[in-house]
Amino acid sequence: MKDKLTTIAIHTYSRALMLKTQLESAGIDCSLTGVNIVQPSVGGGVKLKVRNIEVAHALKIIEAIKEESGRDKEKTVKQMQRIRRILVPVDFSDYSLNACRYAIGLAEKFKAEVKLFHAHFKPILDIPAYEGSHMYQLNYDKYFEEIEIRARRNITELKDLLKKEITDQKITGVTLSYSLGSGFADEAIMDFCEKYNPGLVVIGTHGVAEKTEGIFGSVAAKLIDRLNVPLLAVPASASYKGLDKVKNGLYATDFDENDVIALHKLIHFIRPFKMHLHCVHISIGRKKPWDPVKMESLQHSFKEDFPGQKLTCNIMVSDDVLIGLETYMRNNNVGLIAFNTHKHSLFAQLFTTSITRNAIKRFNKPVFIFQSK
Repeated sequence: MKDKLTTIAIHTYSRALMLKTQLESAGIDCSLTGVNIVQPSVGGGVKLKVRNIEVAHALKIIEAIKEESGRDKEKTVKQMQRIRRILVPVDFSDYSLNACRYAIGLAEKFKAEVKLFHAHFKPILDIPAYEGSHMYQLNYDKYFEEIEIRARRNITELKDLLKKEITDQKITGVTLSYSLGSGFADEAIMDFCEKYNPGLVVIGTHGVAEKTEGIFGSVAAKLIDRLNVPLLAVPASASYKGLDKVKNGLYATDFDENDVIALHKLIHFIRPFKMHLHCVHISIGRKKPWDPVKMESLQHSFKEDFPGQKLTCNIMVSDDVLIGLETYMRNNNVGLIAFNTHKHSLFAQLFTTSITRNAIKRFNKPVFIFQSK
């Protein structure tokens, strides 16, 4: 009787296969019945069976999986509610102005606040006391006071320009405000995020003082490692023409366990714009035997959660991740790309110093980045 098999769950093939994998990783032998041999992904009613002696243990694991999944989704929903606050770090370049327009385009759909933020550099100086040293301190204080005055004037002018555009384009439901900070840009942005708690950070990928490498290669790259909210990096060449004109978005998957959560976040952002979503995996050198199974599982999980969303799933073989993605984007008129950063993810390498510049130049599209801790 101990070896007799008992059905503990009935699911779609993809869900049953996922549970089978997790139970087997816990040392529980499983079997699936009711699978369509010709097309395994077709239909539900796939039974997950375990030995009688392991039923209690298996059910506890399944309940734990449900609870964990529920917490992840609840966390995602709460985070998505924070989209009503969009933070845009600015340096008054044309590129940060372009990022502001993307932020306003998103804010219009979500009836959100756009917060402009600028950090002016203000070092802490400890001048040794000597005759006349107070004059140097006074000069420094006056100099940094002028920097702050200029920064306030610039950000006020930027806010007024954007408000005029909002009025001229008859955009409604968007609140625009600004804040100033001081210190190194990435540190100041992180400190302000702690206070402001945005649902999204939008940043341009070039700065006034970084004409060759751009913010993306410095400040934005640092933010990727530290932010716990989504980041939209807008390259200099991706001039804003309206998000409604973007017909195709791409999610680059490395079959990471956090893909489902990242896809939930992405869909929340793009659904108001009725984009067709392409879920693409780049297989290096050759297609691996397990790639189709993993893609099929991801696809069915996605369709269960978002039945009305247009979705195309593809696996491409390439010797280079960037070339593979670039080719797919060009052939399918993709206007936006997104992926999930993870320490084990293949796509984390996109942000190494050596290829960051090439990635942004070649993608030439806005990049959504979702972080997994």
